[in-house]
Amino acid sequence: MLQIQGALFSRDGQGRLCIALDDACFARADVVFIDPSSREISALLDGMHIKLGTVTVEMARAFMEHDCVLLTAPHPHGHDLTLVAPVLTIH
Repeated sequence: MLQIQGALFSRDGQGRLCIALDDACFARADVVFIDPSSREISALLDGMHIKLGTVTVEMARAFMEHDCVLLTAPHPHGHDLTLVAPVLTIH
């Protein structure tokens, strides 16, 4: 599994889950996965499974309770790219 550097996990002022990424390519993920046993967050992008990082127990719980996440990254043209991806729990 490919692993990227530079993923920051947070919640915005409205309580939505956010993943800030360094590369706009990764913000195009088709789906984001949470593995409750390891608290690992990963994503599927163009058929590739990519590890984004491991989150705290509290953040893992939030991922399991939400059905989508905001993915943000700086766009090469100078603005921020913000997309939404579904969140699925791996059982």
